[in-house]
Amino acid sequence: MSAHYDPRDVVAPAYHFIAGAPVFEGEAMDVRRPSDGATHTGLPLGDADLVDRAAQAGAAAQKVWIKRAPRERARVLRLWADLIDAHQEEIARLESVVSSRFYTEALAVDVANSAEWLRYYAECSDKIDDTLLPTSDKAMGLVASEPYGVVGAIAPWNFPLILAMWKVAPALAAGNAIVLKPSEFTPFSVVRVAELGVQAGLPAGLFNVAHGLGPSVGAAIVRHPLIGYVAFTGSTATGRTLMTDAAQFGPKPVGLELGGKGAQLVLADAGDLDRIAEQVAWGVTRNGGQLCYAGSRLVVHDTLAEPLLEKVATRFAALRPGATWAREATLPPILNQKQAQRIESIVNDAIAQSPARAAARRCERKAAHGLRRRFWRA
Repeated sequence: MSAHYDPRDVVAPAYHFIAGAPVFEGEAMDVRRPSDGATHTGLPLGDADLVDRAAQAGAAAQKVWIKRAPRERARVLRLWADLIDAHQEEIARLESVVSSRFYTEALAVDVANSAEWLRYYAECSDKIDDTLLPTSDKAMGLVASEPYGVVGAIAPWNFPLILAMWKVAPALAAGNAIVLKPSEFTPFSVVRVAELGVQAGLPAGLFNVAHGLGPSVGAAIVRHPLIGYVAFTGSTATGRTLMTDAAQFGPKPVGLELGGKGAQLVLADAGDLDRIAEQVAWGVTRNGGQLCYAGSRLVVHDTLAEPLLEKVATRFAALRPGATWAREATLPPILNQKQAQRIESIVNDAIAQSPARAAARRCERKAAHGLRRRFWRA
């Protein structure tokens, strides 16, 4: 297959970004490319001390940021979006080289939408309303909106840039600072975007990126006393732990986007099965099926089940697995061996629980029961 770029030419910003500058400290781990299994580079892993420095830098920068007029904050966010557009190919390479995101999708969707979200929330900067409460003539009651100060953000590996910027853009527009922990598997695109933010005019330290593992850096972000709000995307199990820590060490509010299971429902009058099969196949295989709303549960009217499944299977067979930088590939890689084994286990489970297998197991149980009865009668 031909390639959009050579992954060996992609120079990754393999460092923390704290107080507007690269930080290279911490024990290094290998960051591998899912597409070929090669080690792309090493990544320093932070700890609670690094998170503390990031939070302190964020608190200091936030005092500068909140003094700027809302329209001035909006101007900086728009300029930042323009810089992301200007560097879109570089950022898309950083996004796709160590993730399951195709370069073309990262370019057209992830990077482009990240810039657009900055522009959208920039326009919200001066539209955060306070409320004047009805009182007696001798008093005035006012509900005032204030930023939390420093917002902690923890982003996953399946859509690294998009799900980070969903958290970053509104927080900064509202006058907050950010301490972000990206996934240690897909850490690079957000670092480059953070650097462009400083270039656009963000105060140094307003947007900090701290790399590390969940139990160390993630937990330190949730527990830090300067961090007043936490936004998280990830598993339900980790979300439970995060809520517990936020209650115990805060209490502080949290925003959770947790794992889900999407269903695709096909009724008897659905219509064009070819079009439906195309949509069903896309819903299951987009991003290699590695997304919370993958349509991996298919509920079909029994009159359509066989013909629809045949058409879906035909589309599955036509997929071309390949590297995220390959031009002809239509199915991206699974992120790592652990995820591949988990998916294989789920598939094997589904096969074991299929109607035919279930009927066979019922027959086996009845036969075994009959054998036992005959044995005791003998």
